[in-house]
Amino acid sequence: MLIQSRGAQPAPEAEPHIRAFPLTLRSSEDTPAGAQTFKVGGAPSWAKRPEFCTCPCGADLVYVCQAPENMDFAVHPGRPEQPDSVRPDAYGLFLGNEVYLLACPDRCDPAAVWPVNQN
Repeated sequence: MLIQSRGAQPAPEAEPHIRAFPLTLRSSEDTPAGAQTFKVGGAPSWAKRPEFCTCPCGADLVYVCQAPENMDFAVHPGRPEQPDSVRPDAYGLFLGNEVYLLACPDRCDPAAVWPVNQN
């Protein structure tokens, strides 16, 4: 998603290490600031002060989703164990930070997405 190229295409094969699971979305109330949860849409629950970013096209980036700090991701059986991981069957991504994805509302480019890390 961060490859800044109009020729970028989805990967032809599934990611070989991290297991994919179905994503079930349900409506809920917005979480308060600092709440650590996986969330899509609504308002971000910033771990620290809100961050505002601008796309190279000039549009203000908007919040898409967030992953809480220390979120672990299940791996396929038989994959190497990640050093210092919380479990042998999971990988920790984003260095344990809470991650927010912001995107260009004008959709100027399919890769116009920016990650914001907070801890």
